[in-house]
Amino acid sequence: MSLNVKLTTLSPVNIGNGETLSQFSDYVYDNGFIYYLDYDLIALELSKMPDSDNLIDEFVAIVRNQAGGSVRNRFRIKGFLENTGIDFKNFASKKIAVEEEIKEQIQLQIKTGSRPYIPGSSLKGAIRTAVVSYFFTEELEQNLKSTKEYIGQDILGRYDEDVLKFLQVSDTMPFGEEDLEIARFFRFNLKTNKLEIPMVKEVIPSDRESSFKIGSKAKPGQVDSKFQFLEEGKEELLFDIINAFSRKNVEYELKELNRSSSEELKAVKEFYQYLLDAVSAAHSAKEAYLRIGTGKTFFDTSIAHKLSKDFLNRIVRNNFKKANPNFFPKTRTMVQYKGQKMAPGWVKLEKA
Repeated sequence: MSLNVKLTTLSPVNIGNGETLSQFSDYVYDNGFIYYLDYDLIALELSKMPDSDNLIDEFVAIVRNQAGGSVRNRFRIKGFLENTGIDFKNFASKKIAVEEEIKEQIQLQIKTGSRPYIPGSSLKGAIRTAVVSYFFTEELEQNLKSTKEYIGQDILGRYDEDVLKFLQVSDTMPFGEEDLEIARFFRFNLKTNKLEIPMVKEVIPSDRESSFKIGSKAKPGQVDSKFQFLEEGKEELLFDIINAFSRKNVEYELKELNRSSSEELKAVKEFYQYLLDAVSAAHSAKEAYLRIGTGKTFFDTSIAHKLSKDFLNRIVRNNFKKANPNFFPKTRTMVQYKGQKMAPGWVKLEKA
């Protein structure tokens, strides 16, 4: 028996698969759409043309040289296709609408086939951080020398004794092919009030739904009573733990963002205020708010909020040599979606 959980994206989510598309040979932008090129179809079409061997050699050279040389010297696939009389629109594996022209490399989302999904490992990793933070105490800090490799071993157990081995989190069901879009990600420097060079990524956009399962497999008495959520049928107890962690992070983000008066942050602040209201009003047995994927900060991925100020400052100084502990982290990742900038990666979990 497992807990069925409905997942709704509140802001665009990107979980990369490590692959990219080159703006010089892998896709073409045209009139509000991105076309992912199908190499096999193009090669097959070239093979039917006069002087096909030379055309295919030139096409292969374009693909091989996409990552080398200067922008000026790189081959451009669109021009090649136009010169050979091939309409790229008929040789595309995917067509995606975009808000504005895309000229950058595109970092891809993890998918099964052509349908995006959220891996259970990403969900469980975020849940683990929330659990460790929830049970971390001042006494434990005294025995902690660094957070660099800390994953809650003193709370959850080491290696095969780790109690979270009883927690199983599935991948989400695949979203639809239409639930894959392209968005720009920006890093905003809170000290300089400037946006850094954007990155372009595939995303699961806001307001998309899927589902996954959380299964707890511990038998009564097999784990400490404080880990009741690891017993079958008690998985919903995790929601309160997740919300406690997320609320602390949202409160901190609002405080830090308010250090800047930049108009670039107006919509992001409004988004975080909405999140704070939602997390504060959440029914602890029915819903939770969690952040996953690209864009998370040091605080989203660690127990930093549970550390004393002196210890946290020491951790920052030791691990981030150029960082100012009193202004850390100084940058935030934002994603632009439907003309507005917001914090990426936030999802709502509901008991189905």
